[in-house]
Amino acid sequence: MSKKYTNKQQKTVASKPLKPVAPQKTELLDKLENHFAKYRRVYLFLCLATALIFSALLFDINVTEASDDSVYIEAGYRYATDFFNYYYSSSAPLYCMFLALPIALFGLNLVILKAFSVVFFVLGIYVLYIALKDRIQYIILFPALLLTALNSLYLYYASQTFTEAFVLPLAGLFFLTLFKLDDATQNGADLKKNWKKFLLLGFATFVFYLSRNVAITAIIVIFIYFMVYRKYLTAVYSVCSFVLFWGLYHKVIAPILWGDLGSIGFSGQAGAIFVKDTYNPAAGYEDFWGMVTRFFENAKTYSSQFFELIGMKSMTAQHSYLFFGLLLIFAGISLFFAIANKQKHIIALILYVTAFLCVTFISLTAMWKQARMVMIYIPMIVAIISYGVIMLLKVKRAKRFRWVYPAGIILLVLVNLNNATDKVKEHYPQLQKNLAGNKYYGFTPDWINYFLMSEWAAKNLDKDKVIACRKASMSFIYTGRSFSAIAGVPSIPYDSVLTASKYKQHFAGIKAGKDVPREVLFAIMPHMVAMLIEGNNFYYLYDMPEQLYTVVAQSGISIYNKPEDLIAIMQKSDKGYAISPDALMQLLKDRNITHIIDASLRSFPARKTGNTINTIKRFMNFVELKYPGVFRKIHQIGTDDNEPAMIYEVKYR
Repeated sequence: MSKKYTNKQQKTVASKPLKPVAPQKTELLDKLENHFAKYRRVYLFLCLATALIFSALLFDINVTEASDDSVYIEAGYRYATDFFNYYYSSSAPLYCMFLALPIALFGLNLVILKAFSVVFFVLGIYVLYIALKDRIQYIILFPALLLTALNSLYLYYASQTFTEAFVLPLAGLFFLTLFKLDDATQNGADLKKNWKKFLLLGFATFVFYLSRNVAITAIIVIFIYFMVYRKYLTAVYSVCSFVLFWGLYHKVIAPILWGDLGSIGFSGQAGAIFVKDTYNPAAGYEDFWGMVTRFFENAKTYSSQFFELIGMKSMTAQHSYLFFGLLLIFAGISLFFAIANKQKHIIALILYVTAFLCVTFISLTAMWKQARMVMIYIPMIVAIISYGVIMLLKVKRAKRFRWVYPAGIILLVLVNLNNATDKVKEHYPQLQKNLAGNKYYGFTPDWINYFLMSEWAAKNLDKDKVIACRKASMSFIYTGRSFSAIAGVPSIPYDSVLTASKYKQHFAGIKAGKDVPREVLFAIMPHMVAMLIEGNNFYYLYDMPEQLYTVVAQSGISIYNKPEDLIAIMQKSDKGYAISPDALMQLLKDRNITHIIDASLRSFPARKTGNTINTIKRFMNFVELKYPGVFRKIHQIGTDDNEPAMIYEVKYR
């Protein structure tokens, strides 16, 4: 039996047309991120081209008055000409070793040496890009690189033979090897599989340290970074890798090439960190609270300078703890969001900047105040601040203010572009003159007279004569002849002098002043002068027999005949140290110095005030107090009222 099917007419119900789904709007900051990512090669080229073009326009053929750049060149020359008998120990030596290569090939050619510095500046921006691309947002990376490429101070140092441009690619190499090792050890250290990456990180860190002493801090960054992510073996292996290269260099390579270097290196220079005054070790060492004060003074100075460098603070505005506070706030915000969003590469940047700045604030005496000390962290700090701002703007309530970030970046770029352009306009006439052969154009008359005197001495004095001066490396650069540097007046703590047993019986301390004419002091038998004590006042110490006390007292001169009385007075002084004329004379003899150049170098380079760097003059005056007539002027360049330079012959007797 078959079933009978009937087709019933079905009633169709017309469905309502569906509303088209509107595509989800891409938020402004995400649009910018996509744009930068899509055209990343274009923006990389823009950053590199900007750095190269402005470095060329601001190319400075002259050496700087700071003379550190000249010191590096002279050290490089000594490596190039006498490699196995010379080792630069004043700071990290790698840059000086590198300079030996172009010097060996092209001689002392300032243009070529400075061109290499420009290459390292541009290369540094590229290596930082390679290290951070696809690890941090491009909306953060490119503003950081562009603001570095446009920074007028960075552009100034780009053509100077300082270490700042040289270490920029090394910092990028450090991050590159750190992140590569981090990627490779996601599932464990596995030394057998990743030994090459461990060695690369250790080598990159060691090279970084060998080019700048503060880079020893990179070891702390590595250790903390891996410990935070519980990569305990990776942290230990990484530190061991650095120690391997450190030991190989200091215990094997260096002794073979240069012999026993003793405490040269980090351990040999660490003690200098704690002195109160780098130029006057006799001032003693900082105590705990002194170091705390130094830290916060430096934090105020360098934080303020950072905001000046990126164009967010006027150069004339006073330094303030406000800027240090702003840095801490931005770092805290960025760290909070980086932890919440598991942005480990931002955390690495924060660790790096925090550790390096802390060591910088502690290790540098507050008198330095050189913006280049914080300049090298510009790309990292800008990236950290940018991340914190972006994360704040991505909070739902801040949606309407998201335009602030791109507007702020554009404003900062324009400010830095304007500053760089102004510098180009200011510098271009000097560049033209220098390229035309006027090598001293751009220097003030005091420096020109100094260089002309250095040239005169190099040409007119026999090669066996040893010439001392204040800026020996600068004289070397412009003459090709070695000079002996007198960078300070050696001193010792005054209390160690006044408590010496030799003054228990024969002692006379005479206060210098208007009531004690210099000729009277000279008349008191110069050969009896033992020491000079300088505090708020100046005291001449004589090894004077007791029978002469009465004779001197009759001249109306007050005498301190008990050392403890003078110690009590000196303890109330703001400063205090002792200088020995005999020690200064012995220094001249030990170096076989036959001539001394004394120049009127300005204390304030920008203007002539009459105040000069008086190191050489003080040195000579202290010697003449006991040995009158020991210096005889033989030549002068420049009139007495036009910042002259003089050269003296040392007449040993």
